[in-house]
Order: sequence, then C-alpha cells, then structure tokens
Amino acid sequence: MQSSTSKLGNIRHVSTTLKSLGSLVGVSHQENAFSQISVAASPQKLYRSVNLNLPPMYCPTAQRPVKIYSFPTPDKVIIEAPTILSLLIEKVEPLTIIAPIVDPNQSAKLPMIAGPRMLTIRRKKMKKHKRRKRYNRDWFKYQKYHRQKKLKAEKVFRARMNDLMKSLENFDPMEHVTDTIKRAKREWSSDLTPSGKKKYPHWSEVMTIEELYNIEKSDYIDKRAGLPNEEDAQQIAQLRQKYELQYSRKTKVDGNNE
Repeated sequence: MQSSTSKLGNIRHVSTTLKSLGSLVGVSHQENAFSQISVAASPQKLYRSVNLNLPPMYCPTAQRPVKIYSFPTPDKVIIEAPTILSLLIEKVEPLTIIAPIVDPNQSAKLPMIAGPRMLTIRRKKMKKHKRRKRYNRDWFKYQKYHRQKKLKAEKVFRARMNDLMKSLENFDPMEHVTDTIKRAKREWSSDLTPSGKKKYPHWSEVMTIEELYNIEKSDYIDKRAGLPNEEDAQQIAQLRQKYELQYSRKTKVDGNNE
C-alpha cells in the first residue's frame, strides 16, 4: 500500500507541474505534455502498477530503438535507447578539404614606427640597466679589483719616494752650484728652426760629394757613368733571357720551359 500511495502522489505531482508549465508556456505545449504523459503512462499500466495482484506485462523486444521522450519542455528532445542497430557504425566518406588550412596564430608583422633616435636611447638605457645589474651582482669582485689597483698604485708611490730620498741623501750642494754656473756661461746660437728647435747643418754643408764617395775632385761629367761595358752588357743580356724563360707567363702558357 505504501508503494501504491507513493506512485499516486508522484502522478499528482506531475499533474500539478504540468498545469504550472501550461500557464507559463501555453496551451499548445500543455496539450503536447499531456499527450506524452498519456503515452508514457496509460490507465492500464497505472492500474497494473497500482494493483500488485496482477502479474506484470512486458512489451515484446523491439527491433528498432525505442524512442524515449524527455520531460516536457518547450523544445521536444528525443532520446533513443541503445540497441544492436545503434551500435553499428556507418561508413562515412572522408571530407574533402575545400578551403586551405591557415595557421590562425600567424599574424602580419607590423612595421615599427619610431624615431631614429628612440632606438639609440632605448639601447643606451638597456646598457645602463645591465651595467648596474652586473655591478650589483659582482660587487665583491669589483671591490677586490679596486683594492688591488690601489695597492699597486701605493707600491709605485712608495718606490718613487724611496728614489727621492736616496737622491736627497746623495745631493752635493757645491756640485749643484758649479753646474749651474757652467750652464749659465754657455753661449747659445740664434740659428734655430721655425719650431724653436736647434738647427743642425746638412751634410752637403759640411763635406763635398767627392769627399763623401772618396773620389778625386774634377769638373768633367761623364755621360756614360753608370752604364755597363761590353762584357757586362753580354752577361746582363744572358741573365735577362734566362729570367724570361724561367719566370715569364708566356713561356708557361706555351709549355716551353726549356
């Protein structure tokens, strides 16, 4: 009895919900909803479900998928129960590619609009930023480098001071006075170059060309001076011919290296 009363309560609940849906959706949708309920739960089935003394009745096995209607809504949705026929996969032809495949992430490169000086300023700012970052990172290394540099300068300074102290200890006042007087009595010549340096004489002013080459002085000019005689000319001609045969490009192309 409890199960029968619960089923009757469910039917009343469904009828009340259908009435509320009819007021919201409309009369046409309400009639469809009542028709679905009438198909889903006929009076005979309800009577058999309530009366527990009668044996249950089952429908024969359907070859086609059974259409199951969902809860009444404005949009009618049909859900088919899975059967052997629904598990068969139909043979589908491959789709032909009509439009070419284009990468959606590929975008056209826009030109960079900036002044010619802006790129230089940006580069200088980045260099300054990287320099500060490197200095902060290698702080102790730079401090070590500065300490070594100062220590090296201190050693050079101390060596120079030691040399000055040694020269001070070896200083002779009388020698310094005599040297100063000697330099003061020196006569300076006024023959200077335009830049103010001392002008030294050219070798032609000091000696003649005959004295330079150690020859006798003569007014005769030999026009054949420097030209070879007959024996030297023959030797020079033979050497010239040998050079042409050995190193000339024309003989290498012809192949006559003899």
